[in-house]
Amino acid sequence: MTREERELRNQISVLKAEARNLVAEDKLKEAKAKAKEAENLTEKADLLAKLEDESNLGGIPLSKGEKKDLEDRKALYRKAFFKAFRRQKLSADERQMLDEGEGGGTVTGLHETPDENGGLLLPQDVQTAINQYKRTLSELEPFITVTPVTTLSGSRVYEKVATMTPLEELEADDQDIPETDNPTFEKVSYKIKDYGGWLPVPKDLLDDSDQNILAYLTQWFGKKSVVTRNTHILSILTALTPTAFADYKAIKKALNVTLDPMLAASAIIVTNQDGFQYLDTLEDKNGKPLLQADVTQPTQKLFAGKPVHVIGNNVLATTGTDKKLAPIFVGSLADAVVMFERQGYQIATTDVGGTAWRKNRTEIRMIEREDFRQIDPAAVVYGKIDVTSVL
Repeated sequence: MTREERELRNQISVLKAEARNLVAEDKLKEAKAKAKEAENLTEKADLLAKLEDESNLGGIPLSKGEKKDLEDRKALYRKAFFKAFRRQKLSADERQMLDEGEGGGTVTGLHETPDENGGLLLPQDVQTAINQYKRTLSELEPFITVTPVTTLSGSRVYEKVATMTPLEELEADDQDIPETDNPTFEKVSYKIKDYGGWLPVPKDLLDDSDQNILAYLTQWFGKKSVVTRNTHILSILTALTPTAFADYKAIKKALNVTLDPMLAASAIIVTNQDGFQYLDTLEDKNGKPLLQADVTQPTQKLFAGKPVHVIGNNVLATTGTDKKLAPIFVGSLADAVVMFERQGYQIATTDVGGTAWRKNRTEIRMIEREDFRQIDPAAVVYGKIDVTSVL
């Protein structure tokens, strides 16, 4: 993602947040105008992303012939990938294709044989299908900062949050300019870790079409990836110091007082099913639900103008025996958590190792590589609210 596209995406988030706030204030005309502005910027950002995808390494747009060559190469790579997945014999050209990757560059350390380091890089269209499937699940990844990296370890520098003093007035022409306070920075280091798992693939599935294999891989790995990333994101959020929320007004206080206004503008609310049940029972003095539908996304619910995202109780549990306390996170997850992501999903297969040969099946191993770190702990308020009365 280019800097220009990233800035546009940030503007879109702010505009949507403003639209939600206007809806909460019953200013529907102004909210629709903000939503339309966000829609126009989204179209512009999507176009920039498309142009970036179609650009060559030097930033020069690909010609029609180059585009066709690239598409043909992707198709050949995909064919070689599934052929290797089935443990079929590969030609010299197919082996070279897998070593070089879809784009034609050398992919170090990735081989089609299971007894060597690494594995097969999933074709881009398969990775896209997995990501599309992941979006149908309750995932937290879209709300945090995702930073692609090319090294196993490294760091990023962030400016520390501090109270900034104003510049001093210069009362005379010959007055020495006083020294001002300096910005301070902190380093966030990362070290990429491998996360993986394996499963048996029946021979009859391998004998079917590539599409059946793709559907199987998409469903399985999509779920595993969402659960893995949600778990690590929540481990950072739940490590924050919890605050007792007496009632729903504490959520509003977190937005209005506790969070910095800049963070509050892009804030969301994350809770579990019990917390959502509590919010869904709230009404104003006229019997109108406090949980409202988002005019820009009808399936999205809003509380105090902020999007509410629900995670299953089995992932984000309610605590307590007699008094049930549901977790509620209020704030900007993008400023609180960063995921450093290295390469794409990797896959390796065997039909002779483990129990594969005895059971006439292929065993598949999948790996994704990433690390999760906290950025600004003040960007999110971790609250616990009593939901005993609504359960």
